[in-house]
Amino acid sequence: MRNFEIKNNESGRSMIEMLGVLAIIGVLSVGGIAGYSKAMMKYRINKTIEQITLIAGNVRAFFGPQKNYIGVECYGYYCDATDGCKGSDGSVDSSGSPNTDYNGCPIIKKAKILPDEMITLDSTGKKIIAITNPFGGKINLNKNSRTGSDYQAFEIYLSGLPQEACIELATYDWTSAGAYIIYLNDSVYEKVPVDLSIATEVCDGDESELSFYFDVDVNSEYWQEYLQ
Repeated sequence: MRNFEIKNNESGRSMIEMLGVLAIIGVLSVGGIAGYSKAMMKYRINKTIEQITLIAGNVRAFFGPQKNYIGVECYGYYCDATDGCKGSDGSVDSSGSPNTDYNGCPIIKKAKILPDEMITLDSTGKKIIAITNPFGGKINLNKNSRTGSDYQAFEIYLSGLPQEACIELATYDWTSAGAYIIYLNDSVYEKVPVDLSIATEVCDGDESELSFYFDVDVNSEYWQEYLQ
């Protein structure tokens, strides 16, 4: 009888110890997942900064000799069944099907402006049909004429950004890369770096958008009007 009681007590302790171990494993697992998610977010933010800086440098290096950015055209078409496809430059192709496609980006592809890891080519390998940022959203490149028709500025647009990434990227000091103005979520133009309070207010969802304007004259009459 006594031996039975000892074994029974040992069994009870073992069960309690096992439950304790499982509880600890559960806590560590949750913490590990959270830590991994945070690390991945930071990695993708840093990767995005690296890619945008690289793209901007490549654009300048290739188009610098011609002293303007005519030819910087690589953007997606936004399509629906009613209005067809509308490009980021405002052009409309009513024959387009309800999907998203790029314009082939022949100059950008030939000049190797974009890292290979970012682009998806068509079946022939001759046309770019998608450019993907580290968060799975799009990247568009376009010449910019907001200060005149000389196209001495260009822009890089990103979509599909989580709120945290939008805030981090907006408040980053892009001046070393030549970006002086950011457009946040089709809402507000701000000088770089954007104030944290403004970025937090405007980056209000997990599908945020940012446009970076490179080589613009922030002191021009046009931009002063928008930056009031």
